[in-house]
Amino acid sequence: MKKITTIILVFTVLLCKSQTNTTAYHCLGNGNYCVYEQGIAIKDLFGPYYSSPSYITADLKDKNIQVESSREKGTAIWNHLLKLNGKTIGEVTDFVDSKLPVMVRKIKATASFTFVLNIWNYPEIKTLFNANNYTGKFSGALLIHKDRGMNIMQSYAHPYEQFHQILLRQNATVQATDKSDFFEITVQPGESEVFFIGGPDYGNCIENTKTILSSEYVEFYTRTKEYWNQFTARRKDFNALIPESNTNKKQILNQIDNVSVLLKTQQASEGAVLAGTYYHMAYVRDQYGVSRGFLSLGYYEEARSILEFYWGIWQKFGLLHNAQAIGVPGVFHIHENDEVEQTGYLIIQAFDYIEQTNDKEYIKTILPMLQWAWKVQKKHIVKNMLPFNGDETYVAGGILPRTSLNDGSAESTLLFIKSGELLLSYLRENKLWNMDSINRDMKIVTDVKINYASNFIKEGKLITNNPDRISVADMPMFRNGVCMGGHGVVQTQKDKNGFYLCPICFSDKKERTPIERTIYFLPSIALTPVFMRSDIIPAEVKKNIDEIKENYKSSGTITSRPGVKTVIGYEYGYLLFAFSKYKDPIAEKVFNDMMSVVDNAGAWVEYYEDGKAKGCPYRPWESAINIAAIIQYVTQKP
Repeated sequence: MKKITTIILVFTVLLCKSQTNTTAYHCLGNGNYCVYEQGIAIKDLFGPYYSSPSYITADLKDKNIQVESSREKGTAIWNHLLKLNGKTIGEVTDFVDSKLPVMVRKIKATASFTFVLNIWNYPEIKTLFNANNYTGKFSGALLIHKDRGMNIMQSYAHPYEQFHQILLRQNATVQATDKSDFFEITVQPGESEVFFIGGPDYGNCIENTKTILSSEYVEFYTRTKEYWNQFTARRKDFNALIPESNTNKKQILNQIDNVSVLLKTQQASEGAVLAGTYYHMAYVRDQYGVSRGFLSLGYYEEARSILEFYWGIWQKFGLLHNAQAIGVPGVFHIHENDEVEQTGYLIIQAFDYIEQTNDKEYIKTILPMLQWAWKVQKKHIVKNMLPFNGDETYVAGGILPRTSLNDGSAESTLLFIKSGELLLSYLRENKLWNMDSINRDMKIVTDVKINYASNFIKEGKLITNNPDRISVADMPMFRNGVCMGGHGVVQTQKDKNGFYLCPICFSDKKERTPIERTIYFLPSIALTPVFMRSDIIPAEVKKNIDEIKENYKSSGTITSRPGVKTVIGYEYGYLLFAFSKYKDPIAEKVFNDMMSVVDNAGAWVEYYEDGKAKGCPYRPWESAINIAAIIQYVTQKP
């Protein structure tokens, strides 16, 4: 059944209040070993490698102890001040060593206190007191063994064994409790050290522990501090770039430092950047935003490393999916229509890198991957439109229904045009491809571009989707993606009404209402061409942005569908890119609003609702885009 109606859907950008009385997540990481903390609490600990399951947590036993956490400027070294009844009882310093897969915790205590260590009670996990492995000065040793098969995330199994050694020195001890998955680490007055030590395999874990035993704390702290100082020194000199007349200069410099550390701690040694504490894989779309952030900050080596990661995966498998495991080759997070949208982002990301670094020789190295990313997009052109990727943010956030995935996507189609123009122009200029093939593909790009307005402009506005691209009958019979019956990301089959269902739901014989073909207006989609630096429909984009501005001025929000008060974290950056491009004074208001929701670890998160953080915390994608927007805003010439 085909019925086209119009529903206006937009994200709400709120005048949000600061996150107070909330301890935010932050990350400690060296590319191999990763720890997410919330204050002093260890919420996730995993690695090597970054695509690993997390099954170790720890927190203070006495909930009356107050914790004040702060990060040493320019580093991922965190200090925690412990207070009980107004009196300081301890100081704790946490960091992941710059060389070894080890989290180091240094404790100075004036009173005893206890950490509860939770090692999840899964069949794959075993614990063992193994002090007989070592000689030297230590006060406790607990070995954790994870067998093969525990999931990295969702249903993606980790195929390797994994080991963690917990080692204690001086005045700290570890003991079992009456619950098999809980242990207690007790600290007595004086100085103590706790080490969480990774492998990846058993031999490495034991040898790393022996290295710790033969070394002093000051060695780990000194080299880690120096590592971070060198990282910070490579950043652009924003103290010189931001005018002294900017009254927010100190705040901006601090936030630049926050995001720089946020991105680097979550970047694996293989080059990919975690999507956050919930997502232990590398998502192509997220990496694009992170790359924009790295380039804006002056971290060109880190931006190139992301491309290197994908090049390594592509060389092994000849394809990329929505997300790839990091350090675990062959594990893919496969969604619907993985050959569109993200493939366009990948090509554009490479040319963003060229533009900033002039490293033209490197692009020749990864050219086969970029050509693949171009060719697979072409297969999905129907009526000069491309469909949505199944993990696209509007869809994943529930704002655009999954039944619209095979509609024409304004965003995917825009990315196809821009990525094609960049790649084909480069191939032509450098005579790196058959000229007849280039001309044929340029004709395809031109046709899609010429028809873009007629496909995606309705009533003078840029629409998000166009149902005219395809009918239910034309949709593929089978695909990997989300089961619309609620069984997660699996292999699915299309029913007679266009719903994709896993075998269980397909067999349940429930009658499902036929899909209505609906057009969705998301005025914020007009911000995407600005972010992607595309002038394909300048008049219509400007009209939409003006409408956004007027709603923003009058209500303090971007008008949303009734009852919805959700904003995606990177929308602030998209707004700031748009308003700063047009030199609109309202950009200052956007800047103030986006800074008001930064949490006390200096991060933007996945979603906000009524000004409160939701979804995944300490997010690289949103934080990178937002800091890139701020940098453009505060450094552009008047």
